Amino acid sequence: MNQPVEYSYKDLDQLEYDANTLHFLRKKLDDFTIEVFRKIVNENKIHRGLIKARIDDFHSMRKRYDASFLVLESQGFIEKKEDGTATPYFVTIRGRQLGQLLKEEKLKREGL
Repeated sequence: MNQPVEYSYKDLDQLEYDANTLHFLRKKLDDFTIEVFRKIVNENKIHRGLIKARIDDFHSMRKRYDASFLVLESQGFIEKKEDGTATPYFVTIRGRQLGQLLKEEKLKREGL
């Protein structure tokens, strides 16, 4: 007699990276992408997502911005949430981990 198999699924929105994975992915980010991430973090502080088209120099540098958003989203640091015709980007739990790591890096640089 076959027993039903029970599956337990982890909520991927709550998935965090271990320290090695976080440092590995951080090393893949260039300075421009880090600045894009910081812009998203700043918009999230006032509980709004960042909409790409509202960035001052977005249209003149669209390819660079699109590439940065793509990298950050594919690494799981940000997510987009469709909102009518706008698509705001928000920091994920893994993005908060990245933000903490960047803050620690900045403190080490300033402390030296």
